Amino acid sequence: MARKKGTRVKKAVKELLDKTTVDEKIITNVNENRNLYNLILCYAKCYGGYLLAVGAGCAFGVNLLVGFGLLAAAGAWGWWSTCGCKLCKGNKKGSCC
Repeated sequence: MARKKGTRVKKAVKELLDKTTVDEKIITNVNENRNLYNLILCYAKCYGGYLLAVGAGCAFGVNLLVGFGLLAAAGAWGWWSTCGCKLCKGNKKGSCC
């Protein structure tokens, strides 16, 4: 029975989107401002680890496990975002911000 409810919801959402032009307006806005969205994504990629580290510092006072989890995530984010810039993937250079 849950499967039928899911299909009803999907059908209702599809009918609602067919009646409106919201999705078309969003796609048009993204296409018009593609450079801005790419710049935002680039900054999020480059500085997201710093935000995680600040969150880890704040979380240490409340819960050590959450703080260490966020700190590990910040380290992983830093490695992931800079690994393409360094020679750690088989001497291939990637793109950096």
